[in-house]
Amino acid sequence: MRTRSCWLREMLFALGACAILLVIGLASAAEVQEKKVTVQPSELPPPIEKALREAFPQGQIIAIQKEVEGEDPGQYDVEMRSDGKEYEVEISPEGKVIESKEKGSAEETASSPAGKKWTDSFHQENCAFSSTGRNRFFILQPGHQLVLEGPHEKVVITVTDETKRIGDVETRVVEEREEEDGKLKEVSRNFFAICQEHGDVFYFGEEVDDYKDGKLVGHSGAWRADEKDSRPGIIMPGTVLLGARHYQEIAPSAQDRAEIMADDVMMKTPAGTFENCLRVEETSGLDPHEKSYKTYAPGVGLIQDEDLLLTGSREGRASQDRKSKRAERQK
Repeated sequence: MRTRSCWLREMLFALGACAILLVIGLASAAEVQEKKVTVQPSELPPPIEKALREAFPQGQIIAIQKEVEGEDPGQYDVEMRSDGKEYEVEISPEGKVIESKEKGSAEETASSPAGKKWTDSFHQENCAFSSTGRNRFFILQPGHQLVLEGPHEKVVITVTDETKRIGDVETRVVEEREEEDGKLKEVSRNFFAICQEHGDVFYFGEEVDDYKDGKLVGHSGAWRADEKDSRPGIIMPGTVLLGARHYQEIAPSAQDRAEIMADDVMMKTPAGTFENCLRVEETSGLDPHEKSYKTYAPGVGLIQDEDLLLTGSREGRASQDRKSKRAERQK
């Protein structure tokens, strides 16, 4: 016959076990994380596109993400610009606007004392720079090439064999050739070097040739870090921190900035589907209305620039050499 104390002990044990199972269940539920993929405007289903047109007849789509895992699979999260204001819009898979809320205006953010601040000092004097190298999202190896295309534009980015000295730093020349409707629009020669200690890729300036009808017409946006009131910015940090904000260009005529928005983006492109990508919002210290988005894939680099998507790539010679050596060792 059981004593009262034994019965109480068993009851307490049972209650404790139930409590543990409840905690485990809650923890498992909390671990359900959202997973989203970036979607291009041309890929929107008709019901979603219709909902956006009705809600924002003159609106411009800034960015789109679709939730594929989480509490609301199939939901679309869209950033819109309309009448000088920006909005965050949630749309159900059926095309119903769930929520639409206005974001703070660019002017308010820029002028507010509590507004965003941007890092513009990087202690590059402590770096040993190299014109060749790579970090997770940016590659400076001669021969590396990316091709991005959109409905009317094509951009070919090539890491050249050429170097250029800016101040006392030898930089790598990366050429960008931009075509619009098959006609050459711009050729820029960008100067980069990587900090060997931290993996930060610094931007030391660019030379720009603008073309119209096949003729050279200007050099808009050109700058150099060794000119008056100018210094290098960072195009891609070696260590990525969510929410980090920094200047890419620091010059009187060039003040592009970047903010790390996400590091878990999945993106589908004509060249393939990429996971764990970096999403960057770029703005300008000269124009508060200017804003664009880019996506970088690990081991590849830039795969999306607004409506331009990666259609092809070529590895640099250093990567090819490493593969050849590995193949030789495996023989």
